[in-house]
Amino acid sequence: MLTASPDVGSSSQWQTIGNRAAITLLNGAIKQQRVSHAYLFTGPNRVGKRTLAIDFARALNCNVQDIAAPGWGDLQPAPPCGQCSACDRIARSNFADVQIITSSTQSSKDPDARSAQRRVMIGIDLIKDLQSDAILEPYEGRVKVFIIDEANRMSQDAANALLKTLEEPPSSVHIILTAPSEESVPETIASRCHLVRLRSVPPETITDALIERYGVPQAEAEPLAKMSMGAPGWAIAARKDPSLIDARKQSASRIIDVIKADLPDRFDYAFKMTQEFRRDRASGLEEIARWLEILRDVAMLQNELYQHIVFGDRIEELTDLAKKLTTQDLAHATSTVQNTRDALMSNSYPQLAFDAMMLQMPTPA
Repeated sequence: MLTASPDVGSSSQWQTIGNRAAITLLNGAIKQQRVSHAYLFTGPNRVGKRTLAIDFARALNCNVQDIAAPGWGDLQPAPPCGQCSACDRIARSNFADVQIITSSTQSSKDPDARSAQRRVMIGIDLIKDLQSDAILEPYEGRVKVFIIDEANRMSQDAANALLKTLEEPPSSVHIILTAPSEESVPETIASRCHLVRLRSVPPETITDALIERYGVPQAEAEPLAKMSMGAPGWAIAARKDPSLIDARKQSASRIIDVIKADLPDRFDYAFKMTQEFRRDRASGLEEIARWLEILRDVAMLQNELYQHIVFGDRIEELTDLAKKLTTQDLAHATSTVQNTRDALMSNSYPQLAFDAMMLQMPTPA
């Protein structure tokens, strides 16, 4: 199993892959007893924000002293030790004082779990439940930790309610928010959190983790890591589910066809993507991420950086696009896709966002 680098503590069991600077920062806050009451973890999808939040919750509640041999304190593992009951149970989502809140978390107002599963936003009822729980003393841990995953999905009412807790937090409570970016949550929320930025993880680091943690053969781990585009969570999931790889390749093929298509076919694609986005927001955003990866591959080919190509199975078509699109075309296309992504994440009307993207997308000469 991979462990943290020596500056983090070689005997600790942080499960986060890469992003050692973030781990070092959080580990230092614990050692110096300067842990903030609220954190905002930002970074790309599946880069490890939620894993880092769980790691941090484990470290804050770790009972490493319970497993250390008397008189051998200098040799005891650094938190999170990964061996005590708290570390184990938090990792298994079975610890009363650590809660993960998502848009599909059941609230006290939901009649059943199915109604929660249909929810797409983090509503005020979930935040009110958090507030009711936060005023109580920890039941079994050292501190209470609330992880609000994808905090960018909070409704305005929910964000306003959370703001009150962030302004006057109980001393035994820590709140961790995860979001794609600082700008994707209200400024009033972000300004009251300690910001921790996570970066895309180098493919070599993901490859090593796949081999050492999950026993993936190197010949399989390397292409998985490259295709993950710096998101270890995707690579870990894809190792067990080949359909994720197939879906990624199909998405790439679809996008290449759209780039070469005429306007009526592009609008047809926009209509289908609008339906998909309304049905499954995450799937729609994944398709947007594929656009950026395809455009990146074209740029790599224009600069003869063949070793960085992700979709090597479409090399001929990508090479053709690299010849027909100018550098300015690629820059404009990339900006257009990024603007579409930002519009969709800020709850703009999806049909307008996708239609505008198709209109502004350059056509190969």
